[in-house]
Amino acid sequence: METHAETNQQTTLKVVATTGGFKTFVAFLAAMFIFLIVFLVGIIAGVSGFAAATEDNGLVSTHVSHKGNNNTVAVLHIDGVIDGSNASYAQQAIEKILDDKHARAVVLRVDSPGGDVTASDEIWHNIQRLKEAGLPIIASYGSVAASGGYYISCNADHILAQETSITGSIGVIASIMTFQDLLEKIGVKPVTLIAKSSPEKSVANDVYRNWTVKDKQKMNSILQAMYAVFYDRVAEGRSSVIPDAKKLKAVANGSAYTAQQALDKGLIDGIGYLNNAVDIAEQRASLQNGNATVVHYSRATPSFGGLLGVQSSELTTSDVRSMLQEFTMPKLMYLYNQ
Repeated sequence: METHAETNQQTTLKVVATTGGFKTFVAFLAAMFIFLIVFLVGIIAGVSGFAAATEDNGLVSTHVSHKGNNNTVAVLHIDGVIDGSNASYAQQAIEKILDDKHARAVVLRVDSPGGDVTASDEIWHNIQRLKEAGLPIIASYGSVAASGGYYISCNADHILAQETSITGSIGVIASIMTFQDLLEKIGVKPVTLIAKSSPEKSVANDVYRNWTVKDKQKMNSILQAMYAVFYDRVAEGRSSVIPDAKKLKAVANGSAYTAQQALDKGLIDGIGYLNNAVDIAEQRASLQNGNATVVHYSRATPSFGGLLGVQSSELTTSDVRSMLQEFTMPKLMYLYNQ
């Protein structure tokens, strides 16, 4: 027979659901996000002294892969995502090539998924200077030469891609983050003030609120304008191969292509490797194959501080604000998302 004391010892386990669990979780994620930003800023501040003490030897590194006669074939490497620093490197490298009185041809070696719209256009512009100097330009594609990677090279005299290359992706993309819902969950209410005389200032320009249809329409009009520039560059560069505008528009729809598909559609002129591109460059420059000196121009390895974008020995609150603004700014990209 169960005693009264034993009955009192029996307990019932109850699970109580709380309504604040999800909000707490979201707030935790937001706090971790803010901590991450502060952590990265701390790293940058910590290495800024090291970056300031590092000697700046420029962005361009050169090496000779084949020693021949006085005539040179320059191999200009464009690697990784195209941004402002890559554009600066390309400009410096092209200046050096133009200063080389022995340079007879250029191989543009591209291994890039593209990147920033303006940086891509700046590289394209500087490559045009090589053409204006009378240097034949042969493009050679590595694993990927898509979107901005194709943009910068579409006006080459001859384009080769390796069998495993991915190219094309002619189009423009923009990724925008809005923070209204997140900020509301952690109790932050941002206020954006606009001058009465510029009521359109916040259209497609305020990431602290959810975007409306009008915002998206405005951004789409900008994207379309950037696409038109891209299309014109390709039309100019490939007019002799794809003279039909309808065919070009069908190809330039944002699709990425294998090397064989790109060749069939007229986006490239052949399938081959870097050494094949060097051979073609020598032929276009009326040089005997294998006799020219081959000089490679590549981007110098940055210091740890330079890798993080540190430019000065002091990190100010203005620098932090600039970094946060850069993080939230809508980006227009000629970029192939792998």
